[in-house]
Amino acid sequence: MSAESQHSQIEEQNLIDRYVRGTMPAAERTEFEDHFVDCTECQEQIEIAKSLRQAIRESSDGWGNEQARHRERQASRWRWVAISACVGLLMALGTSAVLLLQRERARSELASARLSSELAPVVFGLRLSRDATAPRDITLPGDSRWMIFLAEIDATRYSRYRASVTGSRGEEIWSQDGIRPNSPDSISVAIPSGALHPGTYILALSGAEPDGSLIPVARFPLRLAADK
Repeated sequence: MSAESQHSQIEEQNLIDRYVRGTMPAAERTEFEDHFVDCTECQEQIEIAKSLRQAIRESSDGWGNEQARHRERQASRWRWVAISACVGLLMALGTSAVLLLQRERARSELASARLSSELAPVVFGLRLSRDATAPRDITLPGDSRWMIFLAEIDATRYSRYRASVTGSRGEEIWSQDGIRPNSPDSISVAIPSGALHPGTYILALSGAEPDGSLIPVARFPLRLAADK
């Protein structure tokens, strides 16, 4: 079976999710480990899945009690789709290379050995407000890590979206095309913290038409501050 066919089967059978949650039967788990011990792509996805799972559990402190309860109600709808949406971006931006361990050791140690040295992403919730000019105050993480913005919008009109961040003078700081919705009412955007600095920004989302044209969908003003 070709690598492309294997990865299609992994996605269709949701193997990354089942492996991370520990619900995979022992025989199937061993077979999957035989594959990913030599597959850096699957290793990256497992790392991201575990990191994002931990970040979602810890992010309620920054949202407040009401937002945390809302997120927990929605979590079952978008948690693992959000991971899939972020994987392509993280891979494209070039995550750190994996130093392969010996096969026999890797089966039992690979996931924990890599993830123990990685920082979990920081998750921020974004909602459209009546006052579209009111910025969302965000403290930049003190360490280099991924910032995941979960934007709550009507995401039913388009199958792909473009996200961009512009500075106070209208200059584009960062952008990403081909983002898939997490659910009918949310989109996740993953941005490396090193791409942003203290200041004011606009995170804009646009829907991609079949002909390639972009239709503005939402704008989120952000005011970023350094971690004290």
